[in-house]
Amino acid sequence: MSILSILKSCQKCSQATGAIVGILLLVQLLTGLLLAFYYVPSVDHAYTTVSYIEKVVSSGSWLRSLHHYGSQWLTLFIFLHLVQLFLNQAYIFCKSQWIVSVVILALVMAAGGTGYSLPWDARAFFSTRVAEGLMAGLPLAGRNARLWLLGGSEISTLTLSRFFAMHVLVIPAFLITVAMWLLFRSRRLAAFFNSRNGVAAGLVFVALAIWCWKHPAPLGPSVAEMPAEYLPRPGAQFLWLYQSLKYIPGGLGSLAGVVLPGIALVLLVALPWLKAQRVIGAAILAACVGLVSVMTTAAYLSDRRDPRTWTQLSKQAAAEEAARREPFKPASIIVAAAAPAAAADALNAPTMYRKWCVQCHGASGEGGRQGPFRFPPLRNLSAKPRRTADDIVALLKDPRAYDLQPPMTSFSGKMTEDHMRQIAEWLLQLK
Repeated sequence: MSILSILKSCQKCSQATGAIVGILLLVQLLTGLLLAFYYVPSVDHAYTTVSYIEKVVSSGSWLRSLHHYGSQWLTLFIFLHLVQLFLNQAYIFCKSQWIVSVVILALVMAAGGTGYSLPWDARAFFSTRVAEGLMAGLPLAGRNARLWLLGGSEISTLTLSRFFAMHVLVIPAFLITVAMWLLFRSRRLAAFFNSRNGVAAGLVFVALAIWCWKHPAPLGPSVAEMPAEYLPRPGAQFLWLYQSLKYIPGGLGSLAGVVLPGIALVLLVALPWLKAQRVIGAAILAACVGLVSVMTTAAYLSDRRDPRTWTQLSKQAAAEEAARREPFKPASIIVAAAAPAAAADALNAPTMYRKWCVQCHGASGEGGRQGPFRFPPLRNLSAKPRRTADDIVALLKDPRAYDLQPPMTSFSGKMTEDHMRQIAEWLLQLK
């Protein structure tokens, strides 16, 4: 077979899946843009705005489902596209198409990881904790990688803002740039939109639209309301990682979840210049298929075979369905209806309290819970020993001196002493 015929075969085989990837990318960009009009990236408002989209915005639930499941379908089809290119030796004859496809796969995976935390429900909280642990466990760069990911020493509004910026600005900008570069470089833009490829892409979109109409995107309880027995389960595209981490010692989790996938992607990008290209490429792609298939299947089977786990997951699914049928309730209305005085206190809370403390201790010091952690209420502190204004300032500087253990941490590097005293004086007036 001549090089020309191989090139034609490569182009024909990749155009159908390329058109499908193109339509799914377009779906992600458009639905993400529409959802961004309503979403507020803060630990106080993220869940409420997602609930508003689900229950109030016209077709909001369907749009969010398109965005949620579309990311999973996009990951699958870009991988299939990459496999098809490999089988046709695109890494030799269509190098630019091969490299761009690998880069798009990496960007789509990054978009899925950053977007999963944005709803700020129970699943999002635990997935953020997992991401934090994976970054912290990286050799040498772990501490700085964790600080960069969270935007500070703890999960906060800065974390969600950072994830949101990466999800809707940075990653889409790179995706659009590399996709357009490939299309204009190939000078075969029309080939991706011929009748056969258009029909294939249209059928996939119709199938996705119907699936999303029948199966709304999941939305668990908010971080503040999740019960201690809640069992978080990630989306289908991350189940393999969730299951893999069960078999890997804690210190090696970052290698399996970040380092090895990164090395695999780098090798795939560099494949056109490596020796034994077919062996290396086949080994990496086969390992990916095997790992994801085996670990995903194991995750489903382990849940089904454990009666207690399956019962709890069934209860959670029923609770989510019941919550979906309830009318939308703004967070401010809920607080005001439950405790008008507490709502007034929340409005007067110092800025630094709302920034650093509200996610754990509540908007008006009522206390709270995040997964297994229970955070005590801060009302009536004036009646407790060692809780003067000076004590509270000293406590914020050095919690261990007051026998407080993590997750309570020092705030000496996060706010000034004047800010700490503002918080102390405000807390002492809460009754």
